[in-house]
Amino acid sequence: MVSLQPVLPALNCTMQATFLTGKYPSEHGVVADGWLHRELGEVRFWPQTDGLVQVPQIWDAARSLDPSFTCARVCWFMNMYSKADYAITPQPSFTSDGRVLPDVFTEPLHLRKPLVKALGNFPAYDYWGPSYSIRSSEWIADVAMWLEERHSPTLSLVFLPHLDYTPHTFGPDAKEIHKSLQEIDAVVGRLIAFYEARGVRVIILSEFGATPVSRPVHLNRLFRQRGWLAIREEEGRDQVYPRGSAAFAVADMQVAHIYVRDPALVDEVKALVEAEPGVAQVLDAEGKRAHHLDHPRSGELVALAEPDAWFTYFYWLDEQRAPDYARTVDIYRKPGYDPLEMFLDPKLGLRMLDVGGSVLKEKLGLRTRLEVVSMDGSLLKGAHGLLPEPGRAPILMTRSAELLEADTLHATQVHDLILAHLTGQQAAA
Repeated sequence: MVSLQPVLPALNCTMQATFLTGKYPSEHGVVADGWLHRELGEVRFWPQTDGLVQVPQIWDAARSLDPSFTCARVCWFMNMYSKADYAITPQPSFTSDGRVLPDVFTEPLHLRKPLVKALGNFPAYDYWGPSYSIRSSEWIADVAMWLEERHSPTLSLVFLPHLDYTPHTFGPDAKEIHKSLQEIDAVVGRLIAFYEARGVRVIILSEFGATPVSRPVHLNRLFRQRGWLAIREEEGRDQVYPRGSAAFAVADMQVAHIYVRDPALVDEVKALVEAEPGVAQVLDAEGKRAHHLDHPRSGELVALAEPDAWFTYFYWLDEQRAPDYARTVDIYRKPGYDPLEMFLDPKLGLRMLDVGGSVLKEKLGLRTRLEVVSMDGSLLKGAHGLLPEPGRAPILMTRSAELLEADTLHATQVHDLILAHLTGQQAAA
């Protein structure tokens, strides 16, 4: 087991792109879990298409060594339309009446029907939201084994999300983590036994380590008070237009890309954000270069939180004027990452009866909106995104200890280490 040194930001999409390319965000272009697409004028989180990764990936290198190489990606991020041979990833169906139905995307497409018949559909409500559970990781593990038995890919990439949850809801040092560790240990143990019985070398790795947090930081409310946000009233609620705003922060846990329309305003925005409690540092052009974040998709500025703080996307000043998605699990519409989607609003009380009615309506196929998510930023107990403090780094484990040259591995080295496991020898320097 060795410690992994992440890139900045230490987030799911960025770290996975780094593992698969061996490059920094300045090269592969995945600067966060979501960013403002200037050409579209929209903030998009959890992009599905692999085409956003701008450099060759591990299957390109592996096929140059072995033309018979095949790869399966099971619930990794940015998992659609890649050169991998097999892909399984969550992809909800959006109906004409506004409902969002849990579903799964497969490549090749013909895998979907037999997979769902054998294992059931993707358990979306166990994957994310207040009802998250080990069931989603169990389903993913079953899918990985199902693919291995039928296609025996040379390389299988399997993402198990379970340990994303408890550190955020209770804190990474809370006693509740032990139950989650036992649950995921059973799943991982089953996978290791299955793969090793088939002669497969196994690597276990994580993208980040969580750190305790207690302070939410609302950068967009700060910009709102300065009159820098483009806001339109829609049915009595505030709707923001990030691309039309003079300054807008795309919040992603402990990192926020700040997009500034007028270059003449950059210094003023930087000074304002630097003075805000909970902000540790603001990277300008020089700072982004130093941290390998100097990519056109990055904001003009990048804010880094203090270790015990995190950034919300919140931009409204009155909760009654919050947009309709604020209290719902709606990862595609929110202009920032919202980890509070894991928390039921403690103020619901007797309104839980209404929630039960809404769930019943949804199951009956009726259009409804589940406004159950809390907007209390103090509920979040753990976050990530910064370079880790000692003892909180992600890890990598392998039985092939002879392929490890030090007790610390940088995230950009994982690409070559995977190739070394495939070939049985260290990649050339």
